[in-house]
Amino acid sequence: MTIAETMTGKINPQKLTQSRLQLHYAVQYIAATGAALVEPLPDYSHASMVWNPVLEAFVGETIQAAQPFQIALKPVSLTLSLIDRHNDTIASLLLHGKTMQEGLNWLEQEISKLGTDASKIVFLDYPPDDFPDHPLAHGASFDASQEVELRELTDYYSTAHRLLQTIVTTNENASAIYIWPHHFDIATLITLPGSKNGNLSTVGVGLSPGDTSYQEPYWYVTPYPYPDTANLPTLDGQAFWHTQYWVGAVLQASQYTENANTQTQQQQVAAFLHSAVKTSITLLKRESSAEV
Repeated sequence: MTIAETMTGKINPQKLTQSRLQLHYAVQYIAATGAALVEPLPDYSHASMVWNPVLEAFVGETIQAAQPFQIALKPVSLTLSLIDRHNDTIASLLLHGKTMQEGLNWLEQEISKLGTDASKIVFLDYPPDDFPDHPLAHGASFDASQEVELRELTDYYSTAHRLLQTIVTTNENASAIYIWPHHFDIATLITLPGSKNGNLSTVGVGLSPGDTSYQEPYWYVTPYPYPDTANLPTLDGQAFWHTQYWVGAVLQASQYTENANTQTQQQQVAAFLHSAVKTSITLLKRESSAEV
């Protein structure tokens, strides 16, 4: 599947919310397992996950056991799996019709079969005003019937993975690409050389599937420390600057999926990323120089 094929907006991006929330809750199994069973890292990436393009699935860090394994989630079918180092399935569960607790009970049981203590696995706590509420948090069951929407969200992550790979390969200071369980965004972090007063300057580049800022998928590029918002430069690709609570360049999915030409969509997103990354680095260098 090519980038162009995955970028076609088959449905209105603003109608993906319910499916997106289900996926956000479903990946918490990966995060909980990583947080409990993987060696902790300062940036909490041990609880993050990556996109596996072969499986078309979210995959967590490797759990060391007699038989090493990873937790995977296939978004289209809402299938939770334990996989080995060859991507082969050890055990799997369709989450459709299951509650969060039922999924956790199954996960603990299957992990225990591999000789690992699964009793420490608990869902992560997030600030209540910074994590979406959903009936799943109150005993409701998963519903995988919205297959078209789930496929669409899968395509967004697949596309993001490919485009972010380009960012990583062309920026030697870019981190690996992670999907973070808190905000469910897929991103890389570019760390600029040098620091001031022990503080690093960074540029985050990623795709959010939607959140309280925008109820649809959107691309973002965030320079940090946040620059002065008084005279932010114009961005390519019909993008704009978000300045409420956080500062970053934003391109919403509805700004390019309305164009049926997938090649034009790809060019618009690529132009946005190139322009926004370059502009963000320039802004950070300028403000750093001004402080000297």
